[in-house]
Amino acid sequence: MRTSTISQRLKLLISIFFVAMTIAAITIGNHLLIQLQRAQHLQSQISAIRQTADIIHNLQVERGLSSGFLGSGGKRFMPELSKQRRSLSHKLIEIVPDGKNPDSLSIEMLTTKLQQLRDRVDRQEPSAVQAFDAYTRLINSIRADYVRQVMIVHHITMRNHLQAYGNLMAIKEAMGQMRGAMTAVTAKQNIDQTLYLRIAHAKAEFDIVQERFRIMAIPQKRDAYNSLAIKPEFLYTIQTVGDFLSRPDSVRHINPSQWFHTSTIAIESVYALEKIYFQTFDTIVTQEVQESKRALIYGILLLFGLFIILLLLGQKITQSIEKTVKLLDEYKHAVDRSSIVSKTTPKGVITYVNEPFCTISGYTREELIGQNHNIVRHPDMSQEIFASIWESIGNKRPWNGILKNRKKDGSSYWVNATINPILDNNDDIEEIIAIRNDITQTIHLHEELEKTQQDMIIRIGEIGETRSRETGYHVRRVAEYSRILATKYGLKINDIRNLTNASPMHDIGKIGIPDAILQKAGPLEPEEWTIMRTHSEIGYNFFKESDSPLLQAAAIITYEHHEKYDGSGYPRGLKGEDIHIFGRITAVADVFDALGSERCYKKAWPNEEIYEYFQKERGKHFDPVLIDLFFKHLGEFLAIQSRYSEIEA
Repeated sequence: MRTSTISQRLKLLISIFFVAMTIAAITIGNHLLIQLQRAQHLQSQISAIRQTADIIHNLQVERGLSSGFLGSGGKRFMPELSKQRRSLSHKLIEIVPDGKNPDSLSIEMLTTKLQQLRDRVDRQEPSAVQAFDAYTRLINSIRADYVRQVMIVHHITMRNHLQAYGNLMAIKEAMGQMRGAMTAVTAKQNIDQTLYLRIAHAKAEFDIVQERFRIMAIPQKRDAYNSLAIKPEFLYTIQTVGDFLSRPDSVRHINPSQWFHTSTIAIESVYALEKIYFQTFDTIVTQEVQESKRALIYGILLLFGLFIILLLLGQKITQSIEKTVKLLDEYKHAVDRSSIVSKTTPKGVITYVNEPFCTISGYTREELIGQNHNIVRHPDMSQEIFASIWESIGNKRPWNGILKNRKKDGSSYWVNATINPILDNNDDIEEIIAIRNDITQTIHLHEELEKTQQDMIIRIGEIGETRSRETGYHVRRVAEYSRILATKYGLKINDIRNLTNASPMHDIGKIGIPDAILQKAGPLEPEEWTIMRTHSEIGYNFFKESDSPLLQAAAIITYEHHEKYDGSGYPRGLKGEDIHIFGRITAVADVFDALGSERCYKKAWPNEEIYEYFQKERGKHFDPVLIDLFFKHLGEFLAIQSRYSEIEA
């Protein structure tokens, strides 16, 4: 074997080793960096959530003082109110919004709304009830921001802690509402029907979220809360509210200052437990960041050693690669500087084309010069596009847009074109120049991207299903069943596409349901069922703010696919055609597949039993028109059922 051949093979082996080690190094480094970035992002998220919780607490205190101030006709609570305002304002000033963190609180918007509300309170324009409601709306908007922040936390342990903490925050909010309303009532020494109803609503909400917290919280935090709940101030607060609701005239025996002071201590005790929660959060986040930093440092040292070895083994190859990369970079710049150019007369007759134009079109320069520019026009392009082009040129304005052209061999290509009329000294059009960039590959990639997006939606939908130990084929079948029903029902093409693509996300809200409930093999207890049913609203809240038609469809489907035609469904008890057609269609598709599939809590139903159930529930659970379409086109449903069978999955 010749030396030159051996040398070539050795160089080839070294090159392969160099590439393999470089790829491994980049992969490891990128993975470690992503881990650190995720930990730091989690730290940023917790910081934003902590700020949100602190603002909510201070607003709750200010709400109670403002209600008392207005309820007493401006005679009480002003010193305390002024002090609380200064405290909250200082906290808002100290918060520096993180422009890189989209989850941080909008301090400017909050400060503006709060100052407007304070000005109205100072002028004693609203009543105690109106001020109470205004503060509550402001608090609820921030609580909604908290829920959104929690929903996008990917750290499972942290998200579970934050969900339990959300219920603790809801307990404090209910107590704050009771305090504010009771403060207004005691200050006036008068039984106000509106305030009475608010107190009753707040007490009912308190009972619900307290029980939910005890279910979701870890034993250590649940025991801490139970110990807190038997303290004298806490018992006094809840008992006083209970006595007032059963005997409204008891308010005349309540000292307003004592009530506010004692209930504030009770609420502060809940706030103290919140701080303990955040200590838990800090411990988890700090540990995550420290571990990620250590891993990154070790990774950097490893990569450094690796590159030293590679440098020693392949210096000449590296130089050759650098030379090649530089040469390729020059080629890239040369391509970037090139454009597809043509010139025509005002009537569209071609007078000039450059080489890239000839290359992409397949025509020679001789074949193009003197021809009308329609020679490369593709029949797929509508008359409206060309009418728009000539309208802009006629008005002596440039036109920019995407055009599909036809090559000499009949194939097509896409260009991003800018067409400019060139004016002479008399402001008349002398010629028209068109500068284009070939975007054919981009168009093809876009088409592939749309398909990838559809696949991603299927994967997102599978998240909710896999958490409840259901096959991912469920969401595929539901999507296909929904497409069939939407088509037979006569929906528009865009609606059919959005429904088909969004229906896999019908149960995405299950990501917010604890595993202990979601994966329970036996029947759910009433309080567990109450939590389970919230998955519809969780999914709706996840999508409702989006402007995307696809995600708007997902919001409708997640919110309404458990509604029933006779009004007995949830979460809102909608009836008949008040239920969006997307919800009615997905309900049929989801139930048909769920009944025919085996789950952790049931066996699969035979198709005959499902048919009997659908006939029985026609006009009750399901839209009768959709049921009739289902049976009329049953063969298509069974074909989908067979194609995406559980056995194949």
